[in-house]
Amino acid sequence: MDGLSEEDEAEAMELTEKDNVILDMFKGNTRATTDEIRFAVENSGLYEDEGDGEDEAIDTATERIEGKLKIINSEYLKWFEVLLGFVFALIAYMAPIWILIFQVKMRQLEMEDEVMQFQTIIMMLMKIERVNVEMILEWLERYANIFKAPISKCVNNYEAGAWEALEAMKEDVSFQPFVRIIESLQAAVEKIPISEAFDELDSEREYYRERRKESNDRLIQRKGMIGKVIGFAPMVVMFVGYLIVPLVFIGLTSMSSSFDSMMSMQ
Repeated sequence: MDGLSEEDEAEAMELTEKDNVILDMFKGNTRATTDEIRFAVENSGLYEDEGDGEDEAIDTATERIEGKLKIINSEYLKWFEVLLGFVFALIAYMAPIWILIFQVKMRQLEMEDEVMQFQTIIMMLMKIERVNVEMILEWLERYANIFKAPISKCVNNYEAGAWEALEAMKEDVSFQPFVRIIESLQAAVEKIPISEAFDELDSEREYYRERRKESNDRLIQRKGMIGKVIGFAPMVVMFVGYLIVPLVFIGLTSMSSSFDSMMSMQ
């Protein structure tokens, strides 16, 4: 029959509670002798009903408690545990910063996509004869997401002064590709034809398209590398887990045992 019966388990728990009373007296005392432990056990009156006789019960309890005390007092904070603590603390400390860096990168990609969308809209609208800056702003506001707030503010203030409204919007944003669109709109406000104000739009759009294509190629290459790493990970984990880790553990255990032996000899 596997395991202990309820009666045996209750007796074991009772014995453990008795031992803990004596262990609390000597916990941390590495110089405690067998006689001192025996004296504490004998005066505690907790072990009189054990064994065939009182002396035998006290001897058995003393030997058992002394073994437990050696195990307790031999425990200390090892160097690799401190190292792991520092590593996990550093990861936890840096994690919010890494998340912010990732969010900034994703936000920049979203802004580039939105500016390319704006350029496409402007290229279509500039073919219309009666199109003006206010109409372009209204269409940009309709399809905007990240830059929706500054564009809406500009549209609302446009009647009070077109140049001033565009200048205020330029001060509200810092993304240079969108700032260049605003500057082209300001040029169009000064009675320059919209087609001339955005004469470089096609080349800029082609530049950003090639840039995005290059970024996507790098991203695909990076994902390929990550896929290869994930593919080889099981083999590496098996190699490290079954060969390197046991060897390192054995070495650390031997070093700790040697260190404990040297300390006990002093």
